[in-house]
Amino acid sequence: MDSVIEGVYLEIQNRLVAMQNKEILLVGIAGVPGSGKSSFTSELLDKLIANGVKATVISMDGWHYTREISHRNYPNFHLTKLQDPAAAFARRVSLLNLTISLTFAQGAPQTFDAEAYTEFVKSLKVLPRDILKAPTFSHSIKDPTPAGLIIDKDTQIAILEGNYVLLDEPRWKEAANMLNMKIWVDLDESEARTRLIKRHLASGICKNEEEAYYRVENNDIQNGRFARANLVDGTKVIKSIDDVKYRV
Repeated sequence: MDSVIEGVYLEIQNRLVAMQNKEILLVGIAGVPGSGKSSFTSELLDKLIANGVKATVISMDGWHYTREISHRNYPNFHLTKLQDPAAAFARRVSLLNLTISLTFAQGAPQTFDAEAYTEFVKSLKVLPRDILKAPTFSHSIKDPTPAGLIIDKDTQIAILEGNYVLLDEPRWKEAANMLNMKIWVDLDESEARTRLIKRHLASGICKNEEEAYYRVENNDIQNGRFARANLVDGTKVIKSIDDVKYRV
């Protein structure tokens, strides 16, 4: 993957020279769950910073709807009828003799505030530049944290990373088309499934292999298929490799 990162880095440098630092360079990196896109993004960021480039990574996870309002996208959950929406998300269904949490739906495109995300991407293009704040996602509270990330006005590159930043769908495509570079990290489903099952077990998200398999098959794989099938034009596809650092 080092040679791929080097190639992307060189392309970024060429674009920076051409843009003459007049505006921020926006790089979108997406991929199927388990592809290692976050690891790829982290390595690219490290290389940019090591070479004196002022760059930052902005995860689309910050635009997750809160658990309290996610019922707007999933009205069949009837969360408005429950006094405790958080408890509603812990409600469980029985399927194939497994107990599966309905929070699995939270990774779908509908569980993100795509409109607010689009407005933020627009703000990155506004001149003259100003200090901006982006939401982040707190895994401890399982909800977004407003203004969790500061983007300085002298930032040269913003890498927007997440499953759907390159989505050619009405709620997402406007933001995707504002990106200067678009990169999709691909991985075949069999390897993605293996990586994700191991990840969910290691993180404690799932209690056993059967539950992990169900989560992967009915959530991660489906979301990955949808994102891959609906990429915006101009997306460069790179292949993930079988390296331990890309399996997490």
